[in-house]
Amino acid sequence: LDSEPLRLLAELHGFSYDHMFETRSILEVGAAGLAAERATGDQLATMAEEIAEMFAALKDPQQFLVHDIAFHRAVASASGNLTLATLVEMVSAILYERRRDTIERAHDFNEALELHRRVYRAIRSRNAEEAREAMREHIVRAQRAFALEEKQQRERQQKD
Repeated sequence: LDSEPLRLLAELHGFSYDHMFETRSILEVGAAGLAAERATGDQLATMAEEIAEMFAALKDPQQFLVHDIAFHRAVASASGNLTLATLVEMVSAILYERRRDTIERAHDFNEALELHRRVYRAIRSRNAEEAREAMREHIVRAQRAFALEEKQQRERQQKD
């Protein structure tokens, strides 16, 4: 499914990145809880592979981002709710487009990797509440990091 309808709405209505992160939180926190209850062995293996690929890409921001997005999509898919997985896919496609232009300014992929591991471990242990909390913390921290990167970019532009 293409994310073009959501992308068009975002441009028409000026969706802010704060709103997109808020949407992610609502969708993905719930998806993580459902994934803890419903994930199959194959879905857990896919999540584990994406984490391994993130670890391998710690020095390659673009590849790290690809596997980061794929991990979130795998969690949403493991929720067993096709509607939820489709919405996460659409929102993540929009964020990916923006993020691939800014990922080089990211500060610390190790923290992001550890937060993904926490989400995965909670899902693997079938602890829905822990999975939701880990995903909530991850998205809050990602939003803060994104805001800091944007602020630093604006400050650099003002100096130039």
